[in-house]
Amino acid sequence: MPINTMNKSLKLNNVSINENVSKWIEQDIIVPDTKPDAVKIVNVTVTPYVNNVEVMQDKIKVSGTINYFIIYKVDDATFSNRGLFTTYPYSEVLDVNGAMPDMNVVIKPICKNVIYSLPNERKISVKSEIIFKTKLKQICDINLINNFDCENEIECKMCKKNFCNIIQDKKSIIASKEEFMLPKEAEDFYELLNVEAKIINTEYKESYNKIMLKGDIDIKIIYLSENHDESVKKVKYTLPFSAMVELDNINESSKFDISYIMQDFELRLNSDITTSKTMTADYQIEVDVMMYEDEEVEYIDDFYSQNRELNYSVNNVNAVTNSMSFNKNIDIRENIANIIPEDSRLLDYRLDTSYITPSISGKNAKLEGQAKVYLLLQDINTLELESKGIEIIVNESFELDNISENTNAYIDIVDDSISITQNGADLDIRMQLEVNANIEDVNNFNIIENIEDDVLDISNLDSINIYVVKSGDTLWEIAKKYKTSVDKIVMTNDIQDPDAISVGQKILVIR
Repeated sequence: MPINTMNKSLKLNNVSINENVSKWIEQDIIVPDTKPDAVKIVNVTVTPYVNNVEVMQDKIKVSGTINYFIIYKVDDATFSNRGLFTTYPYSEVLDVNGAMPDMNVVIKPICKNVIYSLPNERKISVKSEIIFKTKLKQICDINLINNFDCENEIECKMCKKNFCNIIQDKKSIIASKEEFMLPKEAEDFYELLNVEAKIINTEYKESYNKIMLKGDIDIKIIYLSENHDESVKKVKYTLPFSAMVELDNINESSKFDISYIMQDFELRLNSDITTSKTMTADYQIEVDVMMYEDEEVEYIDDFYSQNRELNYSVNNVNAVTNSMSFNKNIDIRENIANIIPEDSRLLDYRLDTSYITPSISGKNAKLEGQAKVYLLLQDINTLELESKGIEIIVNESFELDNISENTNAYIDIVDDSISITQNGADLDIRMQLEVNANIEDVNNFNIIENIEDDVLDISNLDSINIYVVKSGDTLWEIAKKYKTSVDKIVMTNDIQDPDAISVGQKILVIR
């Protein structure tokens, strides 16, 4: 006969995969007829974007675009260096063990290595290693039994836990084409050499069934000026963005976990404007909004009947009951002597943290590896440009709290910044790494379904037993085995603390 139950329904993450997948992508870039021939490659910056993802069994198909910014030397009376910007599409299949089609995925691509050559003056060959930082999660529905709706008395072992109950997980795209005027100091803009775009200052505000997102895109532009002394300059611009995402059932208990991924960014000069120079930024940002509530739930962890046989099916599920995120800023300062050639000035620099490996051992988090700093230098006499790379050893560690055997923990460098001061041939370098530690409480649940009761066979059950406690035994398991109750065992044996029985202890069990 079926037994009805009263349940609590929850949505939890039951799988979390964090994996970095490396792919080498090759591209031949043709110098257009409008540009002079290339004599030497000075610098190549590669920026990858992912704008389409398809999750398959143990694989992920990704496609997007790669922006190439190339500075090259030319044989020209006016300019000795020129810039070339181009973008190409790509499509790759990533091997990710455990990936399944119904998973939620967030992928952040970064360029780790660039190898380039100049086969001839009109062709530039670039081979770049792209690291796809992949995070996958799967949401599962769990029904926990609160109580039984039946006449027969059932012994219940109750449990109380805090759960991160996912109410809704929604992705949205912020796409726009924004025109802005270059700052006054950049009115001498002639040619684009490099662009870096970074999402900063993000915040949100919830309202009735909506959440308003806002932030800024920090744009750094390296350009060749139109004056004849060929000065390479740098200018920054902050472009605001905002969007409204509709969500159901927002209330005062709602919490939000929001991630932003730049899916595409392109910047170009508007050539039809002659009075003042303007640029158009064409961008696309993917926003992943997870709305959840912290909820304490009391549920039945185990059960049995003293008088009836209970038959049921069990589905075993590992699920994340709670997730905590901690951010830590790590400051690194390095002074490097005699690194800049004589009569050279530092034009620009960028930081690459892809060679730093984050890891967790016990409660100790570590960052080990090299921070690579790429410099763009100019000879003050010849005005020629040169690129130079330096490595800074990183060996940092810090303690993490709230880690136990039932937690799944991982860390990642989510943001970085760098400032460099030149003092003659010396450099004073200051780096700041923002490290995120995510700690998940993982629990095993027996999801019980299709409960039916039947006649209890008591032919193998003695009315009186002497039980010798073994390692791992509990009074609950003993009572369940002999179809009696914990209270009866406690009273019969005058046990003071039901949770403190010892190995070898003899217990009288009367059914």
